Formats: sequence, structure tokens, C-alpha cells
Amino acid sequence: MIKKRFRVFHGTQHMPWATGTAVRGAGGFVFLSGTAGTDPDTNIVVEGMAAQAKLSMMKIKERLEEFGTSLDNICHLWYYVKGPEFPEGVHNDPKWIEASKAIDEFWHESSYPDFASEKNPLPSTLLGISSLAQKEMLIEITAIAALPPLES
Repeated sequence: MIKKRFRVFHGTQHMPWATGTAVRGAGGFVFLSGTAGTDPDTNIVVEGMAAQAKLSMMKIKERLEEFGTSLDNICHLWYYVKGPEFPEGVHNDPKWIEASKAIDEFWHESSYPDFASEKNPLPSTLLGISSLAQKEMLIEITAIAALPPLES
């Protein structure tokens, strides 16, 4: 399977996001439901944006492996950050900044430092929203990943 990410530049400055992913030769795709920072044993939301973001990413890793793929094969991520308002935009919101730092830590701890925002991040969409499934939720993350090619 060939997977290529395309980086974004404004002038000569590298931006901390990608424009997209091209996939050739995949054996299909996995579309994950949104993951949130809820304890899998108790379904209780963990406290704090950083903890919720990191737990969401750990759950994405586990779910991808259950489907027979891995973090290597993520094509796109969606981040839903709970408001109520984003006067400076979601990208500049303190909650998102905290979450993105935790997600970068996750990439480094999971041996994927190239996916961190300062390197070559995955294509993603960042949305500010007013509510999530549970009142305590601050972030939800959704992913699409490619499956390895089918063996013949």
C-alpha cells in the first residue's frame, strides 16, 4: 500500500497541518465512530482536556488494531472541541492548545513523532461545537484509516 501525505506551506512557512492523504493499493478502509475520553471500564468521562484527548487517541489506536490496521494507516482525523464560544477561532482556543499538546505527546510516546504538529501531521479537520454526547466531554475524535492490501 502506498500512502502519501501532502503538507501545507504558506509562502515558505510550513504550516502545522496537511492538505490530504493519497492511498493506493489499500485493502479497504476503516471508519471509526467518534472516540471520547471516557474510561472504558466505567464509562465515566476523565477530567481535563489533555487527559480526554490522550485517552481518545489511545482508544483510536486500540480500535484500529482490532480492525487489522494501525496508526500508520490513518488517512484523516476529525477533532470536535466543545465551546461554548471561540472568539479567536478554535485553533487559538486554550482548550484546543491543551488538547493538541496532549495529542503531540501521544504521538511521541507511541513512537510516531513524525505525526506531531511540528513535524508532518496527519490531515485533519478541527471543529468547534456547542455540545457532545455527555455534558463532561470536552473533545471527541473521529478517524478514517486504510486497511493493508488483501493477500492474493
